[in-house]
Amino acid sequence: MKKYELTEEGRDYLKKGLPEKQLLDILKKQPLKSMPFDDAKKSVDNFFIALQWALKNKWAKSFGKDLVLGTYPKEIPEQAALEKIDKGEEVDKELIEKLLQRKLIRKVVTSEADKLVGKEITNLTPQLLKSGLWKQVKFKKYDVDVPVSKVYPGKLHPYRQVIEEIREKLIGLGFVEAKGPLVELNFWNADALFMPSDHPARGIHDIYMVKEPREGAVKDESLWKRVEETHKKGWVTGSKGWGVWDAQLARRLILRSQTTAVSARTLANLKKENLPHKMFVIDHVFRPDVIDAKHFIEFDQCEGIVVGEELTFRHLLGYLKEFALTIGAEKVRFKPSYFPFTEFSTELFVYFNDLGWVEAGGSGIFRPEVTLPLGVEAPVLAWGLGLGRLAMLKLGINDIRYLFSDKIDWLREKEMVM
Repeated sequence: MKKYELTEEGRDYLKKGLPEKQLLDILKKQPLKSMPFDDAKKSVDNFFIALQWALKNKWAKSFGKDLVLGTYPKEIPEQAALEKIDKGEEVDKELIEKLLQRKLIRKVVTSEADKLVGKEITNLTPQLLKSGLWKQVKFKKYDVDVPVSKVYPGKLHPYRQVIEEIREKLIGLGFVEAKGPLVELNFWNADALFMPSDHPARGIHDIYMVKEPREGAVKDESLWKRVEETHKKGWVTGSKGWGVWDAQLARRLILRSQTTAVSARTLANLKKENLPHKMFVIDHVFRPDVIDAKHFIEFDQCEGIVVGEELTFRHLLGYLKEFALTIGAEKVRFKPSYFPFTEFSTELFVYFNDLGWVEAGGSGIFRPEVTLPLGVEAPVLAWGLGLGRLAMLKLGINDIRYLFSDKIDWLREKEMVM
């Protein structure tokens, strides 16, 4: 296999002779073995290169304006080297260096696959397959009993896997995902949901207030007025309202304590011609709490609503049952309950073979005091699930902090969620 090959210039000199050889041959043919510089310059390609090597090796001498032949060499080593390299023969290292310096030859670029021919290898590369050289290499035998390093492939965080699974199930059931701001107006988080201004959950110990800026605004003045009248006197909902309403509290900016705020925003922008409509949201909420294995100040809720004419409480139970079964529950049951903005209201319980009955979340039909001010006259089925609790059940963990864990050992060893 050739280690060096001629460059384009080297091939030209192989045919015509090196510039110094061309010069010497011309001088040799002259009657006095000499000729004027100007004539020689016109007769030889790359004259100054020829002159440099001819004078250096004393093959020619300079007399005034004439160039005279000195000792005509029996062989010009570089010329002979070009011929040998072209034939693939070995050449002295010193000559190789000279020819490389003059850029008359270059190293032959061999592929990585070429270098492996005749050697013992462990990896079958694409280059070996493409070139067919895999037939000319020796493959080292594998000992399957030899211990190897453990490989930890990249994967989603276990909690993220659960979230993505539930998201896919809901989309498969025809629900559209919605999003809302984490820093929310108290108006959307509570007032639009007919939560009274003096409700205990509105206090500083049950919700995070934003220090700066303190307040925001609702651009729809008509909506603002309808909610105000509903709180004070019930507006046209058939309710007596709460008798009072704290508008300043409604303007306060907070960290969202429930994803139902997204449901309220969705209903306020929903047009009648877009019914029926199914929406869900999976996102963070924040509530002050003492952090321990069961409590955290930040967690996720899975919220959903279904809006449509002639929907009933039975439809709600059917949706909840279908959803529970798709996430792996074996059985479901319901228990009457109370929630501030739904009537009827119920709690969902799911049965897992290893864990028994577990409370999954609450649901109900939004009250007219919620839907009518938002411009919705059709029934609205609503539900909210504690996503963290479902994830803990599915992952087999008893500490909610693992849902946000960055412990590398646990993340590596935790099995994929299927």
